[in-house]
Amino acid sequence: MENGTKPGKICLNNMEFYGVHGVPDAERRIKQLYIISVSLDFDFEEAAKNDDLSKTINYAEIYQMCRKVLKNEFKLIETIAYNIAHLIKNRFPDTENIEVSVKKPQVQMKGKLENAEVVYNL
Repeated sequence: MENGTKPGKICLNNMEFYGVHGVPDAERRIKQLYIISVSLDFDFEEAAKNDDLSKTINYAEIYQMCRKVLKNEFKLIETIAYNIAHLIKNRFPDTENIEVSVKKPQVQMKGKLENAEVVYNL
């Protein structure tokens, strides 16, 4: 495929985790909701042809990686996205175009805001 893309894309959308992250001390006192989405390019054609989990990426592993990262405490949601993307790349080096989105719905801000979101591409 062109531009280093693989013939398949795996997406895990809107996974919900709770954690204590943020710059103000008040944000790190109580657990808040974080919504994580991950997509990556991966050649799973062999797995699909043979219905063989060992030839693809087990979604549960990516979910657990996200859960593991969210158990740590960070000031920035950028750090969360970065750490998840690099964990995935280290575990599954054949992946390409990893994209991790982190949404924080409960942002402390004077004014109306649905969420803050960062997207990291690796």
